[in-house]
Amino acid sequence: MKHASTPLPPALKARLLGVLSLVLLPHALHLAPWISLLAALGLLWHAFHLRSGAPLPHRAILAALLLAGTAVVWLTHGGIFGRDGGVSFLVLLTVLKLLESRTRRDGGLLGLLGLFLLLTLFLFDQGPLTALWALGAFALLLGLLGDLASPLEPPPLRRRLQGLAPTLGLALPIALLLFVFVPRPAAPLFGLPQADRAVTGLSDSLAPGTITDLSRSEAVAFRATFAGAEPAREQLYWRGPVFWHYDGRRWARLPDLPRPEALTMEPGEGLLEYSLMLEPQGSAILPALDIPVEAPEGTRLLLDHDLRFNRPQETRRLLTLRAAPHARLDPDLPEGLRRQALQLPEGENPLLHDLGTGWQKLEPRERIEAALHLFRAQGFRYTLRPPPLPEQDGMDAFLFDTRAGFCEHYASAFVLLMRAAGLPARVVTGYQGGERHPDGYWLVRQGDAHAWAEVWIKGEGWLRVDPTEAIAPERIESGLAAAVPETVGELPAALRRDFGFLHRARLRLDGVENRWNRWVLGFDRADQRALLDRLGWKGDLRLGLWGALGIGLGLLAIMALAAGRWRRTRMAPAQRLWARFERALGTMGVSRQPGEGPRALARRIAREQPELAQACAGFIEAYLHWRHAPAGVAQAAVEQALRSAERAIRATAQVQK
Repeated sequence: MKHASTPLPPALKARLLGVLSLVLLPHALHLAPWISLLAALGLLWHAFHLRSGAPLPHRAILAALLLAGTAVVWLTHGGIFGRDGGVSFLVLLTVLKLLESRTRRDGGLLGLLGLFLLLTLFLFDQGPLTALWALGAFALLLGLLGDLASPLEPPPLRRRLQGLAPTLGLALPIALLLFVFVPRPAAPLFGLPQADRAVTGLSDSLAPGTITDLSRSEAVAFRATFAGAEPAREQLYWRGPVFWHYDGRRWARLPDLPRPEALTMEPGEGLLEYSLMLEPQGSAILPALDIPVEAPEGTRLLLDHDLRFNRPQETRRLLTLRAAPHARLDPDLPEGLRRQALQLPEGENPLLHDLGTGWQKLEPRERIEAALHLFRAQGFRYTLRPPPLPEQDGMDAFLFDTRAGFCEHYASAFVLLMRAAGLPARVVTGYQGGERHPDGYWLVRQGDAHAWAEVWIKGEGWLRVDPTEAIAPERIESGLAAAVPETVGELPAALRRDFGFLHRARLRLDGVENRWNRWVLGFDRADQRALLDRLGWKGDLRLGLWGALGIGLGLLAIMALAAGRWRRTRMAPAQRLWARFERALGTMGVSRQPGEGPRALARRIAREQPELAQACAGFIEAYLHWRHAPAGVAQAAVEQALRSAERAIRATAQVQK
């Protein structure tokens, strides 16, 4: 277009700066700090230029900044390709292009870059707030591109957005129909792998302080929704890694071996079915309600009956699982595993060893009760600030000296006491409890991480024993905040659960995010089929897609006609006549320049298209008389002058062809 090389007017420069700032702002949450700083400096420089008239940087300086920025992106991310490197490089290009933009063509290119940057937001996060932000920025970018393409002065932002509303309204029904009818994969599309995302969660090793540190995290681990009856909060033990080997300081797992046939699980009655929306954790650990019945697709059930993904999970996952809370697990234990579950580090913790050995003559359940009675009766404390333990004989120091610890201290000491007493035992980590959301699901955070014990009794199998319940029953019944009142201020607000205004607002926001994850990002083939069945559609999805497209296009045509008619009725008569005149001129390649008045336009037509001068000048003069002296000139005379101008334009166009 002829006006593409015209200078950007100040109003469009300011609007371009504002819209690009909105597009770039959420990227500051994901990119390296120096990229965000560079983008902010570039935007501020451009704002200073608009406000004070200060010069923009010379192109030689911009070229040097481009080379330096590219080198740093390469060193930071190993290249300019991939998610982080590519988006960082694109942000760098956008800011530098803004600092050299002078024409409408430059502005249009920046608008297209802004659209692409909006798409890259979803490489980092697909939540509802991101989608809402992107939709608002998208509307502003569309309005900006429309202003850049028009030679007229840009209208006020409010009027531009009002003009865009019908267009966006036409697109929504089509988008909804495509969302429902387009064939979907069997698994939800939660997004691309996010390998560089910082995640916290359960670990494959356990030492004093491991769970204590995790308990201060308010990050969401998963959300669980039960299909029927729900267990009580104190029964919600979400099973994770199981630890067998202790070296005197740290617990370790067995290798990831499948369960042999010699190990059995009798589910019993009262199976529970639930769906688990697992957040990205950066590991293969799958916490599942104790005791999982089977392994979902893409996972495996290990020797010690914990679930593992086949590969580390970097994206959100939605799974359906079943649990057997009354199951009998491994009533017969092979000798090799039994010896492993009795192993004690040689020469370590002699006081603990002697105490446990003294219980060997008791019945198995009496040995368990003896250890729990020790914790209840000897002044032990449950605390977020356990004293440090020595490298040598740490459990002796805990039992007979400090007597203060967190769940991993009690679980470790209990398991070692049981082994010394001749009972096979192991440590289990995972999560306990959670927060019941008003929408009917359980919200489990990393701060709900917990450690407990399992003791094996011949014929009965593995029994869950939680020593923490003997010390601080409030932790199991009400949550961590109730169990550590003296240090509750150290917990994040989400774990204190004071049920104030901010906590209720946080829960409402989480409910929105959960529904978004479940019904938008997690909308898979099974959900699609169920929805179509409820709508009465039993046929082939492909046929439904073509039918939906036909209906959508028909609705689009009807709505477009209605919107056009609405716009015409809303437009003043003078505006309608002038718009007709400009459309006719457009067929000859003539358009009004920014700031060009009607008489200036008539003079330019006389220079560029002399054969149209008389007819166009006649309409323009009649139009001006009518606008400024409505009583002096009838509308019919203006319409007659417009028809004469349109005939002259058509005749000239035919001659030129």
